[in-house]
Amino acid sequence: MSDKVFKLATASSAGSPPFVAIVLDDDAIALEAVLPHFRASRGKAPLPLASGSMQGLLDTWDASFDQLQEIVAFVTAAGLKDSRWTDATGPWSKLRLHAPIPRPPKMLFASVNYPRAGQPPKSDGIVRRPSMFQKTSSCVVGPYDDIVKPRGFDDLSWEVEFALVIGREARHVPVERALDYVAGYVTANDVTVLNFRQPGELPIPGPDWYGAKCHDTFAPLGPFLVPRAFVPDCRNLRLTCKINGETLQDGNTRDMIFSPEEQIAHCASHGRLEPGDVISTGTPSGIAMHVGRWLKVGDVVECEVEGLGAQRSRLVAEA
Repeated sequence: MSDKVFKLATASSAGSPPFVAIVLDDDAIALEAVLPHFRASRGKAPLPLASGSMQGLLDTWDASFDQLQEIVAFVTAAGLKDSRWTDATGPWSKLRLHAPIPRPPKMLFASVNYPRAGQPPKSDGIVRRPSMFQKTSSCVVGPYDDIVKPRGFDDLSWEVEFALVIGREARHVPVERALDYVAGYVTANDVTVLNFRQPGELPIPGPDWYGAKCHDTFAPLGPFLVPRAFVPDCRNLRLTCKINGETLQDGNTRDMIFSPEEQIAHCASHGRLEPGDVISTGTPSGIAMHVGRWLKVGDVVECEVEGLGAQRSRLVAEA
């Protein structure tokens, strides 16, 4: 086993099909380029490792992670410049990085999970629970892809979020064991049309989550999937969002109203969680309605979660 920290990415190069890459510091190596040599070094085939996609790894995450650690130890012992895989190794910054999980089975987002400035995190005497909504997988784009402004809407907002990826099937999970079902963590941006629904348009009260949240490109994910083992305390991570270089969100996961564990348990009590599902845990203060401005075409949005990597997206008009 290796104790070296690594990340995972879904990448492509020069128009190639997307592939899983192991990210070691500034370099990335295609997993499929290493696997034949790793198997040969063992003298017998190890447990099957589904390397063709990130979803394949997540479907058998516990076994996959054990083997990934062995593969990282094998590669670092031989060196990244080893002739057996040197053509499949290089700076990750030279690759096109896609969303780590290009089409999650489900994406569950917290509607409110950070207090506004000056508000207590929880109100005494009031029964409360996490409030979640779903985004469609067609919202997902990569960490450096454009965000497309839908025609007819001008009130777009950014929402940097800490998101977790499920690695084991989960149903009725106790809070104290909830993180056992997590494969890793990603940076997310919950892009939103804030005033999609106008008063009087529908005969029932409440938000129109689909209209506000589920436009194409409204869920940039990545750049990396960081395995849970390499994030010792997910309750103490800084989140920031910059618009054109100006920091407008600056929070910490310790300020959540409901912890990641509580959100996992809540979601698993309502329906089965599956490998590859994404739970995004809410955004701190500083979104558009808080600061009194909206995203405009040409704006650059940079979302970052400590240790998970930074996104950089540009808002463009819908063609």
